[in-house]
Amino acid sequence: MSLTQGFCPKCGAPSENGELCGKCRVKDTVWVTIAPRAECILCPTCGSIKTSGIWSDTAVDKEDLGQSLVNGVIVFHKDVEDIEKEISIIDTSSNRSLATVHVSGNLYGIPLEETTKVKIVWAREQCDRCCRIAGSYYEGVIQVRASGRKPTPFELRRAAEIAYQVEDQLQTAGDRLSFVSDIDETKDGIDIVFSSQTIGAAISHDICGALGGSFTTHPKLVGQKAGINIYRVTYSLRLPRFSRGDIIKHGREYFQILRQTKDTLFVRDLATGQSRAFREDENDPLLGNIHEPETGVVIYKDAGLLGFLNLKTEATEEIAERSWLDTKEGDTILFVRDGETLVLIGRDEDQEDFEAIAPELSE
Repeated sequence: MSLTQGFCPKCGAPSENGELCGKCRVKDTVWVTIAPRAECILCPTCGSIKTSGIWSDTAVDKEDLGQSLVNGVIVFHKDVEDIEKEISIIDTSSNRSLATVHVSGNLYGIPLEETTKVKIVWAREQCDRCCRIAGSYYEGVIQVRASGRKPTPFELRRAAEIAYQVEDQLQTAGDRLSFVSDIDETKDGIDIVFSSQTIGAAISHDICGALGGSFTTHPKLVGQKAGINIYRVTYSLRLPRFSRGDIIKHGREYFQILRQTKDTLFVRDLATGQSRAFREDENDPLLGNIHEPETGVVIYKDAGLLGFLNLKTEATEEIAERSWLDTKEGDTILFVRDGETLVLIGRDEDQEDFEAIAPELSE
């Protein structure tokens, strides 16, 4: 063994195999780098964050976000062990914060620590989505109408609900630029103004799936951007001739419409109370709707007939009883007329249950 083996060649301190000791290695090594400034770009309208030029929606508390930003400007040498960090942040103004950072660790057997300040800059910039919303940007309109009639209040309300549900689904999936710009009520229905063809097609498909009907598209060239044609598309959506709750006559029987697809009616057979389905027939007459019936109070039951007091005319009339309805004296019944025939369609007491399951029937 030579005289220099076992000693640090720089300072002479004991060292394995004559290599630099821990203290000398640390002197020649930058063990931690902490940038003096961290910046975050926030949208003042919706709170989304811009990172590397890309906007994203994040529900992060400002304190947690500040901690994350400061952690992002701290870089340790790869050989540092037993790392500990303490970060405390105070706001110095509406768009500035100051973080006190204390870090410690162990490098080559030498304990190290450092304390420094990091300025956090909260920059404000309106995001791409909010810019479009503020500028009333849109790429098309869905015109919700009905064939041969006006859409019912339920259909209009449901169509609007579906539009916002689709918006939520796309936003959750990360499609920030797909949103409902506006919903305008017109004398014939509603117009749903949308921001992208993705959401326009999805809303149209979902409304037809829930309420029936069909739609056609009508694109219109409105300009060019970077050599690419820009179109605005009108979706002409037509709901079917019948709506949920309509009472129709099909053949010799009477039915209440529960829901429908493009050409199929899902109904309640008013003779049995059972659910059925059949293809729509344009010759089937519409007799009324369960939400706008005539009403009466049962005053007696006799041999399959119900005697009742018509609440509008105050006349006493009779109607055939339905075995699937548990009708008792004093109940308020609902009915429609097919010429001279009275058609019992339910009891007022059952209406609340029907309304409760209405969304399910329309899916």
